[in-house]
Amino acid sequence: METLTTKFPGVTLRRRRGSSQSGSDHETSKEVPTTDYYLDNQLPIDQLKKEVLALTHRLKIARWRSVPISEHAQIKVTRISGALTNAVYCVTPPAIYLYQNYEHHNLPQHAVDSLSKPAPTRRKSVSSLRIQHVPQLLLRIYGPNTSQIIDRATELALLKRLSSRNIGPRILGVFANGRFEQFLKAQTLTKEDIRSPDVSKVIAKRMRELHDGIDLTFDERSQGPGVWKNFDKWAIDAKVVLDKLDGKIGHMQGMKDTGGLGPPWSTRRVLRADWMTFMEAVMSYREWLDKETGRPEVLAKGLVFAHNDAQYGNLLRVEPPSGSPLLRPANEHKTLVVIDFEYASPNVRGCDISNHFCEWMSDYHDPERPQDIHSEKFPTEQDRLRFIESYVAHGLDAYEDIDRIDREIAALSREAIIWRPAIHLGWCMWGIISAPIEKEPEEDSEGFVDLEDPAIETNSEAQGLEASQFDYLDYASQKASLFWGDIANLGIPIPEGVDTQYAMYIGKKWKYARY
Repeated sequence: METLTTKFPGVTLRRRRGSSQSGSDHETSKEVPTTDYYLDNQLPIDQLKKEVLALTHRLKIARWRSVPISEHAQIKVTRISGALTNAVYCVTPPAIYLYQNYEHHNLPQHAVDSLSKPAPTRRKSVSSLRIQHVPQLLLRIYGPNTSQIIDRATELALLKRLSSRNIGPRILGVFANGRFEQFLKAQTLTKEDIRSPDVSKVIAKRMRELHDGIDLTFDERSQGPGVWKNFDKWAIDAKVVLDKLDGKIGHMQGMKDTGGLGPPWSTRRVLRADWMTFMEAVMSYREWLDKETGRPEVLAKGLVFAHNDAQYGNLLRVEPPSGSPLLRPANEHKTLVVIDFEYASPNVRGCDISNHFCEWMSDYHDPERPQDIHSEKFPTEQDRLRFIESYVAHGLDAYEDIDRIDREIAALSREAIIWRPAIHLGWCMWGIISAPIEKEPEEDSEGFVDLEDPAIETNSEAQGLEASQFDYLDYASQKASLFWGDIANLGIPIPEGVDTQYAMYIGKKWKYARY
């Protein structure tokens, strides 16, 4: 695999603060409280804690209003994830507010002493601790360069829809560059977990429940598969990015050019072809796919609500409390929770399944090269059949026709293969427009000045990944290489001018060709 070493200036974006618009109490209204306030997670830790606590008051998040702003130093803001598009934290109230039954916890002595005093001599906030506790919150702060990828208004509407069906964590409050969510006591799955046969079957069941659990509207179906909707939108911005990068070639001195492909960020290096040749191949693949899948109205009938990003970091195993219905054998698979619906949309079943299979090839927590795709790690045929059989069986009655089950498994298996190039194309465009290229600050731009966190606490078990560690263009290039390899295997002619020596084939180890 050829290694790209991208060296270009970082992002220059502008912070923005807005006026607040408080919503109603989350416990008494179906509307999610919203404010235009901008939370800057680059602030010194003490100031950050104060602003986080003030924001919970502004959003009227239930129970958190009982924590006085004067006690902001006692809250904890702990980094629990370093996702590429978000910074995620756990916000914990002061220990005195955390537990309802305080006698069974190791509270500080001053807190115990305070609670043992007669009610009239205690502060109001402490006296109420016997009847309520303040829950931990999940704080999600959107990362830079995401506004052109993710429509946050659409995402929020979708999350409300999911919440009405008890899917995913509840949204408790929304601010300009992030939101508060219900905090789930859970463990994130690892790249090894999703390869476990038992875990894989559970993921398949939960995917089936998601696909069957949300009804699509006529308008949603009429727009076609989300994979193409995203590609068509992202490709416009990707072309702009690549043109800008190509324009820098003449200004770079001493850049090593391997094989005459240009610098690491050039269009030909990223796509393995020029833009017109690349889009010609995309069109040929789409025409081939149309012949395989039938008329658009037929395809629309088979669309489902898909997550589209079922990678291991978005799959949690919840730890249910004693006596929870989730501890019953019939509900055990429901301890697996899917989060982060930023890329969810109507889609072909095979796309969601194929995308999950493709995520087996990634290790986003590799300390040196988290962007690398390990094509030999793609699930084997036995792994894929196990997943699809579990998916199909979970959605059928006990006395279904065996032949029908076999036909559905075969159809889904093929669907996951023929739509796989589309998966690569979507993430290729995503990688290009996510790359932190230099840009002029705009009038209404939002984002971060840098990608460093303040000196906040970090969960020792958290698998952190900073966006600055991830080489987006290298990732995009590997996705393009997978696209070329996949369409070649499908028998689709590859246009002249494509560097096919860099095609990446699923199931085969790709050798590095370093500078």
